[in-house]
Formats: sequence, structure tokens, C-alpha cells
Amino acid sequence: MLDVAIIGAYFLAMLFLGWRSRKQSAESYWVAERRYGKARITASLVATIFGASSTLGVIGLGYSRGLTGAWWTLIGGVFLIPFAFLLASRVRKLSVYTLPDILERAYGEKVAVPAGAMISVAWCGVIAAQLIAGGRLLQALFPMQFQLALAIVAVVFTLYTFWGGQLSVIRTDFWQFALFTFGLLVALGFLVGSSVSKPDFFAQVPQDIFRFPVSKGFGWYEVLVFYPVIVGFPYLVGPDIYSRVLCAHDDAVARSAAFQAALIVIPLSFLLAFFGLLARGHFPGIHPEEAFPRTLNLLVPGGLRGLIIAGFLGAIMSSADTCLISASTIFSLNVLRPISRLKSGGLKTTKAAVLILGGIAWLVASREQGIISSLLLGYTIFVGGVVFPTLGSFFKERLGITSAGALWAIVVGGGSAILGRISGGVVLKTALTPGGIAFLKAALGPRYLNMLPVILCVLTLLLVSRATRPPR
Repeated sequence: MLDVAIIGAYFLAMLFLGWRSRKQSAESYWVAERRYGKARITASLVATIFGASSTLGVIGLGYSRGLTGAWWTLIGGVFLIPFAFLLASRVRKLSVYTLPDILERAYGEKVAVPAGAMISVAWCGVIAAQLIAGGRLLQALFPMQFQLALAIVAVVFTLYTFWGGQLSVIRTDFWQFALFTFGLLVALGFLVGSSVSKPDFFAQVPQDIFRFPVSKGFGWYEVLVFYPVIVGFPYLVGPDIYSRVLCAHDDAVARSAAFQAALIVIPLSFLLAFFGLLARGHFPGIHPEEAFPRTLNLLVPGGLRGLIIAGFLGAIMSSADTCLISASTIFSLNVLRPISRLKSGGLKTTKAAVLILGGIAWLVASREQGIISSLLLGYTIFVGGVVFPTLGSFFKERLGITSAGALWAIVVGGGSAILGRISGGVVLKTALTPGGIAFLKAALGPRYLNMLPVILCVLTLLLVSRATRPPR
């Protein structure tokens, strides 16, 4: 009952904080008035990164393959370093509201609209991953069906985001991250203590799971190719990462906060993977993403268990609400408003988009896909269609990128990424033919359906730009 009271109080507190912030300006709702300093932006960045993918996701990867499971968020910390020194200040100086606004400044509205639509679709998969993790955490504490637990998490986080916008997210991320860190360290302490008490504990786990940076099930292809491209680039060019630095007081704050976030993300990634590794020694044979809930149920006493789950729900909420408000702002300002030609009512449209996209993400999550697979769905579409035209916008003149090149890169790259995710990529595989598939597997590796859209996007960007570039 104490655990129930703690989780209930946490949900009510989040709803109350969101409701208190319901009357605010559009500037506050979209970018929190751009007035926050280094500590707040750093905490918000880390809280955004450590959502579902870094709780149940990385712990699950640590359970299944050991220390190499850390790469899922570790690669994000690595990519945040060049972002901090090369792009963070540039993004903040633009004083835009969204990532597609950057594309609109560089290429025009006709490029920003499909990019905004692509991000909105992709980020529904990312939000769904957070909801799945939250539902599984509630299941670990209460005897309920997954769909009911999912519904509770979806309703609470959608209403909180609907009322509070970016202002509430920034204000609560610091405390949610602190609670998450406390919960992780306490749960890890119980797990380590239980492991030390078993003299033959480490003999019960495969020694391969201690290997790093590669292991038997995770090779150099993943470390050097797949993870940097599909998982790393959304940290260099990502709507949720950009939404954090756009809330910074100035460009110096944006740069420092991004670098400090990287320094926090890297060690926490190893801690989460180590957690999963230890859980495997205690609970062999379970589903990897059940490692954390099982640890809480069997090793952590009541009351404290509820507090730890509240901390991890806080991490998930921090990531989910940031993703939802970012995607909704993009959908309203960069897709709906240009199409409908509305000159006012942007804030009301954004709030409506929060409800729409929150509902779509809930629907995606209800299919009960894995956390990592849901994240890969979003990342593949986003990287395939949006990342490289956005990067090209910062170096448009030097590279000779044209609006036509950016537009077709988004359409071809993003479109092929979506086809590659529908029913296991059956449409794309049929178009490629067996001979083409064999060639792509040899050239791009086993993850060719994820990598092909990226290649097509880059080639289209460069070739169409060259063909449409005005003569000098």
C-alpha cells in the first residue's frame, strides 16, 4: 500500500504541476521563454536522454549481451561532444522554435513541411518506447494488465504535457533526474550486495558479457557503423536535443550544457549496463527488459521500491514529455500552420497536436513492441530523411546544397525508411529483388534496411543539388 501511495502521489504531483502552468504565453509553451541557465539545461538534456532507452532498454541490453549494452546511450554521449563544440551555439543563435525552422531558413517552407511531417511520424515511435517502459514499470509494482498500465502512463504524461508545455518540462526535469539517479544507485546497491553474498555468483554468468568494446553478439560493425549512424546522429541533429538548447539563456549556456551532459551520460551508460549484467546472474532465463522490474520485486523492500519506481517513471516522463512537446510544436508550426495558412492560434494548435500525437504514440505502444525496436523505428525514419539535409543547412554555401536537393533527400530517404519498416520491409525487399538484397547485405551489412535510406538520402542530397545548382 505504501508503494501504491508513493506512485499515486507522484502522478498527482505531476498533473498538478502541469495544471498550474496551463495559462502561459506561446513563447513560454514552446521554448520556456529562453531564460534558463547551464544547470537546468544540462539536467534537462540528461533527463531527456535517460528515458525508456536508458532504463529498461539499456539494462535489458546489459542483461542480454553485457557491458556492450552501454553503447546504446554511450554513443549518444560521444556524439554530444561534437554537438557541444560545433553546433550547439549555432542552433541557439538562430533563436528559432523547432528544428524544421532551421530547414525553412536555409531552404524554404517547401522543405520544412515534409521534414516536419517526417519528424512527427518518427517521434511517435520514440514516444511509444517511453510509454512501453512506463507500463512495464507499473506492471512490476501492481498486478494489472499491460494495456491498463500503459493507459495510465499515457494519460498522465499526455495531460501533463498538454497543460505545462516546455516550461513545466524544464522546471521538473532537474528534480526528476535527481530522483532517477537516486533510484538507480539504491537499486544497484541492493543488487551488488546480493551478488557479493553469493561466492559463486560470477561463475554463473557467461564470461563473454564482461567484454568491451565488442563481444560475441556485438561486433565492430555495430560499434563503427550501425550505432554511430542510426543511434548517434539523432544526438547531433535531434528535435528533442535542439528543443533543450533552444530554451537556453544564450549560446554559451547551450554549448556548456551539452558538453556537461555528455560527461554525465557516459558513466551512467556503463552503470545501467552493469545493472543488467548483475541481474542476469540473479534471474537467468527471463525476458531482458524484465531485469529491472524483477530486481525491484525480489530484492528491494516495499516503500523504497515505490520511491525507486517513481524515480524511473520520472526519467521516462522527462524523456517522453520532451519528445511529445517537441513533436507537437513541429507538427503545429511546421506542418499544420503552413498547410492551413493560419496566422494565429498557434498555441491552441500545438495543444491539440499534443493530444493527437500522444494518442498515436499510445496506439503504437499498445502493439507491445520491444523498447529498443520502437526506438529504432523512430530513429531509422528520422536519420534516413532529416539528419543530413539539416546538417547540410549549416554548411549550405560551402557544400552547394540546394532547396531541391534537400527536398528530394527528405522524400527519398525518409520514404525508403518508412517502406523498410512496414511489415518487415516486405515492400522494399520486393522492389530490391533477391540479387539486390544479396548485394546490399554484402555492401551495407546485415542492417541494410536501416542503412540504405541513409545512403539514398546522402546521394540524393548531393546529386540533385549538383543538378539544380545555378551556374557560376
